[in-house]
Amino acid sequence: MFLSARFRVADNPQQERHVLTRRRIEAAGRVIHATREDDMRLKTLAPIVLFVLFTLTCNARAQQSGKSVAPSPAWNDNSLITVQKTGGDPTRQGDVKIEFYGHDAFKVISPDGMTVLTDPWRNDSTGLYPKWFLREFPTIRVDIVLSTHAHFDHDAVERPKGLMVLERLVGQFKLGDIEITGLADKHKCEPTPADKPDSASADLQEETCPPNNVIAFDNAIELIETGGLRIAFWGDNRAAPDHLLDHYLKTVDVLILPVESVLTRAEVDAIVGKYNPKTVIPAHYYMTGLTTDVSGLEPADGWVNYEERVQHADVRRLDRADLTLNAAELKGSHHRVYYFGNHFEEK
Repeated sequence: MFLSARFRVADNPQQERHVLTRRRIEAAGRVIHATREDDMRLKTLAPIVLFVLFTLTCNARAQQSGKSVAPSPAWNDNSLITVQKTGGDPTRQGDVKIEFYGHDAFKVISPDGMTVLTDPWRNDSTGLYPKWFLREFPTIRVDIVLSTHAHFDHDAVERPKGLMVLERLVGQFKLGDIEITGLADKHKCEPTPADKPDSASADLQEETCPPNNVIAFDNAIELIETGGLRIAFWGDNRAAPDHLLDHYLKTVDVLILPVESVLTRAEVDAIVGKYNPKTVIPAHYYMTGLTTDVSGLEPADGWVNYEERVQHADVRRLDRADLTLNAAELKGSHHRVYYFGNHFEEK
């Protein structure tokens, strides 16, 4: 009589155990294989799931903020390329902001956001002059760095992070809603007296007065037009420029002058009377916290008080280091004085 294999194995207990063990091993193998397949599927799906969750999170944040997340823009000429394409009109009226960085350094911000920094300063590195400034000029970002002449307290053009440098510009430059006109003239000078061979001019062993002056005593009055305003930066120019410059200077709205330490009060009065600006801003004076006593600079308080009490000027003493001007608001103004005092931008 024939019996099935199952019943024949049952007759031999030891053989039955071997069969059961083999079946368990085979079952375990199938489980392991299935588990590995599931694990591989999970490893494949995990990055996809994470990417989807990340995308959903970013989209949710963008919707909450109302705009997409973008990295900080690099500081390069991308903005200038854009301005080249869009253009601008310097005569179109708008708010013009002026920030004072002390001494003769001003940052002009146009209505469209273009920035021009004038005459950044530094201490003399030759040892000929003592230390004038108590700090370094801040490394601010600006579109244009502009200087009027080649003296250490006016030409630290390497300190700011300027996208372009117009050093002692003569002629015309226009970009966007800013136009700059450089007027070539001469630095104020004092001829060496014959009876004082040990004076400062003699120590320099250089000719400081025209027509044979060294290049450091050339000066360019820089005229910036933006927002419908014409702003003239005198630098250290002599009190009586070439008469051919009168055509440009008699139309200025804002005149920035070096009072007390470069020009005398009588010279400032003559300049203001001749060119009749709507506004005068004093510069190039001693400032507490910025300039040293050995610099030889004088405070501007005396000149400001003189303008107010003797000249009956409309003096506006500012309590901060920035000022916003508008052509419409200045209409009808006559020799108004804006005085920053000891307030200056530090960064």
